[in-house]
Amino acid sequence: MKKIMLVLFAGVSLFATSCTKTGPVGPQGPTGNANVIGENPFTVSSWTLSGNSYSATFSDPNLTNDVYNFGSFELYKLYSSIGWTNLPDVNGVTTTVFNFRPGYFDIYVYNTDGTTPAYPGTVTFRAVVIPSSYRHANPNTNWKNYSEAMKAIQSSKAAGLK
Repeated sequence: MKKIMLVLFAGVSLFATSCTKTGPVGPQGPTGNANVIGENPFTVSSWTLSGNSYSATFSDPNLTNDVYNFGSFELYKLYSSIGWTNLPDVNGVTTTVFNFRPGYFDIYVYNTDGTTPAYPGTVTFRAVVIPSSYRHANPNTNWKNYSEAMKAIQSSKAAGLK
């Protein structure tokens, strides 16, 4: 019985002491582009009519090839009564959508029934550019929800991410 207790005590002692040791610090990981860019709100009041839709085109140097191929770009529209809503936005038959490519994005307003919509007038938007590395680092963020996206951006700034 003493032998069994001694072996058991020795095994537990080895296991317990091996758990407290720490290994060497690993090498620094590669530098990534973890910049989420919450751009300032902007107002569109000049629209171009082409066929049955209105459009506006913008240049944006934050829309890199990485963002285009692997990241994300979200655009939000401001309603004075409800706040920010993500695009696409459907209001009756009038739909506001966007597309993007490296360096540029476009906003379109059209009617789903094929008729020409009323002139959109002055509309406020806000863009959020999400490079692939940041999108992967925050997999549980709903980037289509303006409040959640802004919360993730603020958290990243507080954590020192650029």
